[in-house]
Amino acid sequence: MKKNTKESLRAQINDTNAAVREKRRQRYASYRKKGNSEAGEKPSDFKGTLRRLLSLLAKYKFSVAAVLICAAAGTLMNVVSPDIMGDIISMFSDQLDVKLTGGAMDLGPIKLELLKVFGLYFGFAFLEFLQTFILVGVTQKLVCNLRESINNKLSRLPLSFFDRFTKGEILSKIVNDCENISSRLQSNFTSVLTSVIQVSAVLVIMFMRNWLLAIVTICLVPISYFITRAVAKRSKVLFREHWDMLGEMNGHIEEMYTGHNIVRIFGHEKEADEEFTDIAEGLYNVTWKANFVSGLAKPLLNFFSNINYVTICLLGALLITGRLAFGAEADIGLIIKFISFSGLFTGPINNIAATISTFQSTLASAERVFGVLDEPEAVPDSGDAELPAARGLVEFDHVSFRYLPDVPLIEDLDLTILPGQTAAIVGPTGAGKTTIVNLLMRFYDVTGGEIRLDGVNINDVPRGELRSRFGMVLQDTWLFKGTIRENIAYGRDGATEEEIVAAAKAAFIDEYIMSLKDGYDTVLEEDGTNLSQGQRQLLTIARALLCDPPLLILDEATSSVDTRTEAKIQTAMQTLMDGRTCFVIAHRLSTIKNADTIIVMRRGSIVEQGTHDELMAKDGFYAMLRNSQYQDGIPPEDIE
Repeated sequence: MKKNTKESLRAQINDTNAAVREKRRQRYASYRKKGNSEAGEKPSDFKGTLRRLLSLLAKYKFSVAAVLICAAAGTLMNVVSPDIMGDIISMFSDQLDVKLTGGAMDLGPIKLELLKVFGLYFGFAFLEFLQTFILVGVTQKLVCNLRESINNKLSRLPLSFFDRFTKGEILSKIVNDCENISSRLQSNFTSVLTSVIQVSAVLVIMFMRNWLLAIVTICLVPISYFITRAVAKRSKVLFREHWDMLGEMNGHIEEMYTGHNIVRIFGHEKEADEEFTDIAEGLYNVTWKANFVSGLAKPLLNFFSNINYVTICLLGALLITGRLAFGAEADIGLIIKFISFSGLFTGPINNIAATISTFQSTLASAERVFGVLDEPEAVPDSGDAELPAARGLVEFDHVSFRYLPDVPLIEDLDLTILPGQTAAIVGPTGAGKTTIVNLLMRFYDVTGGEIRLDGVNINDVPRGELRSRFGMVLQDTWLFKGTIRENIAYGRDGATEEEIVAAAKAAFIDEYIMSLKDGYDTVLEEDGTNLSQGQRQLLTIARALLCDPPLLILDEATSSVDTRTEAKIQTAMQTLMDGRTCFVIAHRLSTIKNADTIIVMRRGSIVEQGTHDELMAKDGFYAMLRNSQYQDGIPPEDIE
């Protein structure tokens, strides 16, 4: 029987591994296709995203108005300068003619005009600096507020959101996408603004000087429009793919490097490298295409700009020599003006075209950020009921719950835990043990029935009020970068030094802390990586002890400590648990022998309930689970 069970288990493991390998192959193929596809995921609403992004600037309307004034004034200075330079050249040409006829040159007016030009160029440079200085402050404040909004939003999102996205993808939206919005918005906003003003001003001046040369110059506009439209249409799709792929890469890196020990232990370095290579190749392909396509606009427009220069010079020569029968009179100064005007006119058009193309990257990032901000939040608190003085009576009344609408997990569950009882929840993986705790803490809301705490429906109690009644120690430890004292004191605001030390002693971690050079002032690395897993577990237990809550939830709280330390912690916890309602989730059944009641779950239902001795006497499912931990083999019921 044991042999058949082992063979069956091995067969299932082999099938699972084969399925995982097939899934990986499919993912590799999707990465390659995504990097080389011509279709890609088309953004849903770029116009709406643009309007929404610009609406964020309304908060800084005075700063934006100052930027607009500086841009308008500076651009007009820049546009008027070539017109004056053309006049200077014409004046100098006239003075040369005077000298050739034996007269004296009068350079006074020329010097005056030169001073005007220098003044205009200096004013243009100063105003450009000023508008950039103001805009940097605006964009940085905007992005800072955007990051704060995302951070606040994440605290209000249900756990189902974090089940759908990897940490790397979420981090990419907070860091990479917001940074892209900051850098692109800062450069593109000023660029488009000044370009529009400059084009309008130059157009008016050109028609005032010579209508024929003006028409030749603006012939570039329709060509620029069609080139820009074609490039923007393709590049916005590619930039959206780029940021999606970057999020995929961040997720993979976070996943692989967080669990690098596991990857090495099971010898999956090659698979991890292959997956990273495939993602990187997909990212390379789509990034190369996005930048190549967006970069096509500038050389194409420069080509037609150069043709425009040649045409102006040719027509100007014909006008000066009188070989062209129509058009206003022209001199060398006018031709030089129009060569400058052509650059001032076509340059901004080319710039707008390139900006529109690269701005797709900004909008792609903004759409991803707004996507997070638009995520449906956890169901808001619908009641303001107050919990009575804590007794710890917990009742599950015909509770039903399912993570997916079509996949039932818990159906019609009835359970009562009396005040002060220690209830151990056991069962195979996936039986619903942790789900019970998630429902009790309202990380998820029930889909049927109700849960009552001290006679009050928890759905009528604000989540903050409800969760303040619980202390929790999880199997997965969480410590932040800071001192040991700060990590323990996280359990309760205003805790004194004596209380912190007492909690550490009760968790049997004080002796180790005092052996460190800086004691309680020792700074922990991120997630406490400079401690062993067992030491991290003891610190989280000390934090829970300091919290001193009416109800306790212990989810495999001693899974990472040795048996001797576990026995000491169990003794210490008995004092803490005395008189409190406690929920203990355990796989090591030896740790819950003394529980007041043991709840045995299987496939979302309670199949047995009683004390350890009562359940062992029944020789039922609990007894099979218990015996499987001391015998070579796993019951078939546990494998299903």
